[in-house]
Amino acid sequence: MMRGRAAIVLSVAMGLLAVVLMSVYISGRERSLLQMSSMKDVLVANQDILKGTAVDERMLQRIQVPAKFVQPNAVADPREIIGRVVAVPVPRGAQVLGTYLEDAGRTALAYEVPRGRRAITIAISDITGVGGLLRPGNFVDVFGTFEFGRPIGQSGGRIQYADERTEARLLMQNVLVIAVGQEHQAAMQATAAAEAQAKEDGGSPPTQVQARSTNVTCLVDPLQAQQLVLAQEIGTLTLALRSNLDAGQVVDLGTLDPLGLLNVQIPIKPRGAPAWREIRGGGF
Repeated sequence: MMRGRAAIVLSVAMGLLAVVLMSVYISGRERSLLQMSSMKDVLVANQDILKGTAVDERMLQRIQVPAKFVQPNAVADPREIIGRVVAVPVPRGAQVLGTYLEDAGRTALAYEVPRGRRAITIAISDITGVGGLLRPGNFVDVFGTFEFGRPIGQSGGRIQYADERTEARLLMQNVLVIAVGQEHQAAMQATAAAEAQAKEDGGSPPTQVQARSTNVTCLVDPLQAQQLVLAQEIGTLTLALRSNLDAGQVVDLGTLDPLGLLNVQIPIKPRGAPAWREIRGGGF
């Protein structure tokens, strides 16, 4: 009799244990399936991204993956990384992680200079720099204005010259502007991303004060860089903005002097600096 009751109790206990274990198993499977069915956005590389490359939208693709497979530090919003520089190679199809990128503050112009090229800065004014309207990505021609003369002696501590003349020459064509002042392509992309993020968050984008730039940085080869360094020392450089429709076209202008400009055969007297007489009021 007692053995029968013990068998019944044991059977019931085993059944309850089986029910509990089954419930735990089913709950675990449900959680796993729910996690699998919960999809999240991530960014993946749309192409192989080399180390030192500034990220742009064309390199990225947003996809959805199960939450279980989202890697730590995976980036979902492209605006967080546009313009930033990749610190390690990212293969095509890989999730883009925040740890793959340089710090935002290290987005340097050097990453935008291709191998074998040089970035060199040219001082400009409103007159010589297209009125301050140049932007990174523009193409320009570089003109130089130079003064010539034969030294004949000194007077009052100043060298005197004979046969003085001024010439303008077209030095370089189709020169790419990569920066205007502190503004360059990667920095512009990062700023645009920050402004878009601030707008989406309901805040006001940071105020950008457009200061007048006094220099332009151009992309040239080493020989052209050497020529521009010397040209800035001995003359005045003027930049002419090219139309996008004229990119790649080359013209031969030759040298122009004042006689050729006006088509005359007599020497032209150079215009002197503006002069004035200062009169101040005083006591009588």
